[in-house]
Amino acid sequence: MGLLVGLTFDVKSHKLSPGSPCDLWAEHDSEETISAVEEALNSGGNRVIPIGSSEQLLAKLNSLKCDIVFNIAESLSGRNRESEVPVLLDILGIPYSGSDALTLSIALDKIISKKIFMYHNIPTPKYFECAEYGRVAFPKGFNFPLIVKPRYEGSAKGIGPDSVVRDTASLGKQVNKIIKRYRQPALVEKFIDGWEFTVGIIGNRDPVILPVVQRHVEKKTGLSSHIFNKSCMAKRGLKYRDLLDIDAELEGRIKKLALEAFGGLECRDFARIDFRVNLKKQIYALEINPLPSLARDDYFAMVAELMGISYERMINMMFEAALDRYGLH
Repeated sequence: MGLLVGLTFDVKSHKLSPGSPCDLWAEHDSEETISAVEEALNSGGNRVIPIGSSEQLLAKLNSLKCDIVFNIAESLSGRNRESEVPVLLDILGIPYSGSDALTLSIALDKIISKKIFMYHNIPTPKYFECAEYGRVAFPKGFNFPLIVKPRYEGSAKGIGPDSVVRDTASLGKQVNKIIKRYRQPALVEKFIDGWEFTVGIIGNRDPVILPVVQRHVEKKTGLSSHIFNKSCMAKRGLKYRDLLDIDAELEGRIKKLALEAFGGLECRDFARIDFRVNLKKQIYALEINPLPSLARDDYFAMVAELMGISYERMINMMFEAALDRYGLH
């Protein structure tokens, strides 16, 4: 007999208030993705109970009945936003998939996660922080080009063609833009010119490292495409298989660092780690995402196809990792 599985999520909206960034809802899921995850969990013999956002979970606390929650909720603001659902579920004592509140908060804050990378000797680009509008304290030892990002956002929010800066004026302009638009400090990193790779991990005691996939990097901007959409790739003359053309030795080093990052941040069940590799094949960890996109046009769905398994099976592998961790499988 299957389990009663609660599903927490945030639905993408198109409503923007004055002054809001155009990518405000970038991390929220489309109705199509939410339905796909629900159908995948149902296909495993379970009965899914849609719950919704952290606010909707809060409203249902006294009446919530489920064996475990599959969590893909991102919430909207603050560096602890991804922790809202896990904290509520911890209070209730309800098991849930994925990493706990502490790991989610640390991973979303790019500076804290970089500090953990460095503690574990995982290479990551040099950086400094700019937290005050109109003031850039340029430390010694940094040269252009640099890349400017929001300190605690995911899904490439705040990153566009102007993010890579090559002079002081552009740096100041981009830092001010991030601070004003996203209401948070700007992270300024040494820009690593070269290739970008991403790799997923599923499991806990004996985690499975999924194929390393190369992201398409635009020649003009040096930035990568974050959507593995077949139609978009076709316009560039690319197929999924093209993104697996990676030197075996380099792939091995990337996988090793991915596993160290996964363990260093104490991730659970599944995560995705992004890397840059320079022209000397030196690897740099950019970030780890323990609450990655499960959309059908993103990494995990693409890798499922390359591995010869269904999207539904991939989702259930993540779910089964959580069940094993709780002894519910």
